[in-house]
Amino acid sequence: MSAVVLQLIFALGGGLGAVSRHFLSKLIPHRYPVSTLIVNTVGSLILGIATGLLIDNTDLTPHPWHQLVFGFTGGFTTFSSFAYQSLDLHRQHSVIHAAINVLSSLLLCLAAFAVGITVFSST
Repeated sequence: MSAVVLQLIFALGGGLGAVSRHFLSKLIPHRYPVSTLIVNTVGSLILGIATGLLIDNTDLTPHPWHQLVFGFTGGFTTFSSFAYQSLDLHRQHSVIHAAINVLSSLLLCLAAFAVGITVFSST
C-alpha cells in the first residue's frame, strides 16, 4: 500500500477521532472538564490495546488498521484542552481543583494504557 494512501487513512482516523471527541463533549456537559478526562482515558485505553496487539506482531510495516487507530486516538484525545482546562480550573477555582484534574488525568490515562497493553499483549 502506498505511503499516500496510508497517510489518507491516518487523516481519516484523525478526523473521526476529532468528531467523536466533539460529540462526546456535547453529550457530557459538566462544570468541570469531565468529558476531557473521559475522552483522554478512553483514548489511552484504545492506544494501549492497539500497542498490545502490535507488540506481538513481528511485521512492523505500516498497516491501514494501525494508521486508522493511531490517527483516531490522536484526533480523539486532546492535550491542549486538558492544559487549558487545568489552567482555567486554577484561575476560576483553586490550585487544588487544577491539581486534582492533572493528577486524575495522569493516573487514569496511564492506568488505562497499561490495562490495554497488558490485557491485549500475549507476552
